[in-house]
Amino acid sequence: MSNNESYRSLNAYSDLICKTQFGKQPDSIEIRANDRCCLIFYRGLVDPGDSRLPDDPDERYSHVYILLEQFIFPALTPKIEALSGRRVEYAFMDWKVENNTSMIAAFLVPLDEPMPEDLYNGKAQLHSDIESITEKVQKTPVKIESFRLDDDILMIIRKGLLISLEKKLVKKGFNTQLRIAKRELELDRFIEGIPIRDLVGRDLETAYIDWSFKDDVSLLLLKLSEEIVQEPKVSAE
Repeated sequence: MSNNESYRSLNAYSDLICKTQFGKQPDSIEIRANDRCCLIFYRGLVDPGDSRLPDDPDERYSHVYILLEQFIFPALTPKIEALSGRRVEYAFMDWKVENNTSMIAAFLVPLDEPMPEDLYNGKAQLHSDIESITEKVQKTPVKIESFRLDDDILMIIRKGLLISLEKKLVKKGFNTQLRIAKRELELDRFIEGIPIRDLVGRDLETAYIDWSFKDDVSLLLLKLSEEIVQEPKVSAE
């Protein structure tokens, strides 16, 4: 059984919990998984005409994020852990108002045997670009890791990147405000500053980003085109 098939039972359960919190089932659910994480896309998550949604874009995003963080993911966690046989270590989520799609990425406690490194084309240059951009907006990450969940899903994890001011804001409970500010700033910089097509040979369709502030870890998820649009101009080295 493939990793994706092993999580198939999450579809019906997701319909139930999303309808409870958002008043409707997602238009579609897509699950991608490997031995490292379980990734769920909810397309058509919210009803744009829902009167409970705030008019202000930042408040609307926060409203959806809170429902994902405090209700949807906690309900999914025991299911994911039971199906995988492992504990969830980190969780990241995001919602794109442009296409009304959310992602939830549950990273599992690593296996005893480390997974082989994914040496995809453009990896070294991508890490260099990520490090440079992160340094300009805050500081150099302590560690950067990345791997392809599928050919069109690139996961980039940064660790040790919060500056002292951000840590103080988190300690004082300003997670929501910090997430909104960092999300807008960092996504713009990454999208503008990383030549994705040249590095991996695919177009960028959507970029998702989130932070586990208490762990000082961030996920940048790049949803790429399924088709290769050009040969990568940079090798894996």
